[in-house]
Amino acid sequence: MPDGQTFLPASLRPAPQAPRARARRPIKWWLQAVIVAVVCIGGGTLLAGWRLETVEVTGCPGLPPSAMVNLEELRGRSIPFLDLEEIRCDVERWPGVSGVAVELKLPSTLRVRALPDEICASVSIGRTWRGITCSGRLSRRLSEPQLPILENFDLGEADLRSALSAGTRLCDDTNGRLLSIRKITPSDYEVTIGSDTSPVIASVVKVLPQGSPSEQWWHRAALRGQAPAWADLRFDRHIVIRRTG
Repeated sequence: MPDGQTFLPASLRPAPQAPRARARRPIKWWLQAVIVAVVCIGGGTLLAGWRLETVEVTGCPGLPPSAMVNLEELRGRSIPFLDLEEIRCDVERWPGVSGVAVELKLPSTLRVRALPDEICASVSIGRTWRGITCSGRLSRRLSEPQLPILENFDLGEADLRSALSAGTRLCDDTNGRLLSIRKITPSDYEVTIGSDTSPVIASVVKVLPQGSPSEQWWHRAALRGQAPAWADLRFDRHIVIRRTG
């Protein structure tokens, strides 16, 4: 044994100590805020407390000035608490609007674009005419009726939309002009079709909302200019036609 060294049995030796871990310094609050900001901005959202600075609205004829004002009042709102879907639904409720695109452009701009729901029919309510949009909504008053005229409807959007779809389907790619659609029962319509070259009524057709094989036959005849003047197309296995003149 070398001089100056003392041997101790294992039982008397002190237990080895684990290496002491370095103490972690607390992250400063501002550094935590920076980390959260990076994470949130990377996910497409802004930090709480960030405010909306700009509201860009592209309107359409059916969007009234009051709706524009309501959208402008969103300026200054906290961006993380903006509900884009709620904004879209609120704007889409206005008559004359068929769809709305809402986009949050970082860092602080809201873009709202209202798409027009154009009037494509009319209905008589009392002594006035009201427009019906292509989505089946009741629209503004009209000074005169706009073809086609819808008759005997209860103004439900789904019902009006179904009727317009049936009438458009019949006239598609033909030289016919849709003059009126009358509701016979909840499951069938009477469609009156005129000619673009003559005001004389060309066809009166009874049709189902969803179509039928007999309607396909009628449509092929209409493409050739040979559609009968009156036809009942509500049956799968036969067609009732009547020729006039």
